[in-house]
Amino acid sequence: MYDLVIVGGGIAGLCAALATPEGAKVVVIDKGEARAGSSPLAQGGIAAAVGPEDSPELHAQDTIKAGAGICDEQTVKDICDEGPSAIAWLQELGCDFDRAPDGALDRAREGGQTVARSVHWRDATGQEIVRALRNAVRGRNVERVNAAASRFLLAEGRCLGVLASEHEFVGRSTLVATGGAGALWGRTTNAPGATADGIVLAMLAGAQVADLEFMQFHPTALDDGGPAQRILLTEALRGEGAILLNERGERFVDELAPRHVVTKAILQQASVTLDCTAVPNLEERFPTVVAGARARGFDPLTTPLPISPAAHYFVGGIAADANGGTSIAGLFAAGECAATGMHGANRMAGNSLLESVVVGRRVGEAAAREPNVSGSGTAEIPDPGVVDPGIADILWDKVGPIRDGARLHDAIAALGALERTGYTELCLMIARGAAARMESRGVHIRSDYPEQDPAFASRSFDQRTAVARNG
Repeated sequence: MYDLVIVGGGIAGLCAALATPEGAKVVVIDKGEARAGSSPLAQGGIAAAVGPEDSPELHAQDTIKAGAGICDEQTVKDICDEGPSAIAWLQELGCDFDRAPDGALDRAREGGQTVARSVHWRDATGQEIVRALRNAVRGRNVERVNAAASRFLLAEGRCLGVLASEHEFVGRSTLVATGGAGALWGRTTNAPGATADGIVLAMLAGAQVADLEFMQFHPTALDDGGPAQRILLTEALRGEGAILLNERGERFVDELAPRHVVTKAILQQASVTLDCTAVPNLEERFPTVVAGARARGFDPLTTPLPISPAAHYFVGGIAADANGGTSIAGLFAAGECAATGMHGANRMAGNSLLESVVVGRRVGEAAAREPNVSGSGTAEIPDPGVVDPGIADILWDKVGPIRDGARLHDAIAALGALERTGYTELCLMIARGAAARMESRGVHIRSDYPEQDPAFASRSFDQRTAVARNG
């Protein structure tokens, strides 16, 4: 038996593994290869109040403002308060953040931040954090299994672990850290595996889910007309002087406004480019962007880049508190698959990495305090099935960056005509949630309801009940 069974090998899962007490027995079940997933793709930085002009209180204020009135304010305060200590912990583990000329941590300013707050390593912050965490986890009592989880094990209302590759991994605590849902949309900055697997498994097991209508579309993905996965052009570029230009060569929006504001403004133009030519030391500071653009036939040092929004960060997910606890005893969630209320209706830049580190650490610290379990789960839970290839076009065309009631109801009908699996069930809940929220709030933009409505000034929850339980 394990002290902690972790499903997902990204930043949240690795932080949990490293935070477990001395001698704890941990297994990480990961369907991808090492350094796969969305964590290594995070470019901009990790938000934390480490600058002399900043404070956890200001960080929380900015987060709540970006969240458009529906953040869980206590969760925001708790996580922002731990920002500086999270950065210090990552540095102790060997994470190499960029430094300013005076030796202090260099900080980029990204959307929604009133001061520069994103600590970074060039434009590959996620990659550097994953490198440091993977190095640190070597030598610990952590087993890694390359397999896809197929269902959680339940008995008498408690999670006992997970079934993966026909093997039961039983533990006193189980953490879902599988990432988000961006790859379900036809245009995305996410890795192909970001298909909400953990959210679907938890939902089928009866876990409460929340805020499913809120998908953040990043305003600046390279629009090369290529495959579904688009190259992300980090917000930090705009923080360093890159500007957005419409088809007339005019600036038309505050480049550092919250992401939903910039996304909406871009979609109101005929075409948009991101001009990075004035960014100092572009190739040195943003090597990932430069290499990626050149691989697609563009040179950002000399030519403005064509851009369009793409699905980026899933704000909704498994309802969890600031400690990762869910509605099922023994089951925790952290990272993008968890909806803690930190982000409200719109994630402020840099907060996802911070939330992953803080909540992941808390789950790891709490793992050994859960009671011992024995036996195996016997509750009958439906198989999640597979992702229907038609989902991507339906979600992009009808549940995309700007929505309206007619297209949302078309999406519900189209999704309902697909084979019913856990994935189509989740997508139906996303579309129904968007149809029911008859307002525009944060990343949820309705052309037929363009204003915020105080009647909807709350988070949305779906109270699941376990498909079957013992007793």
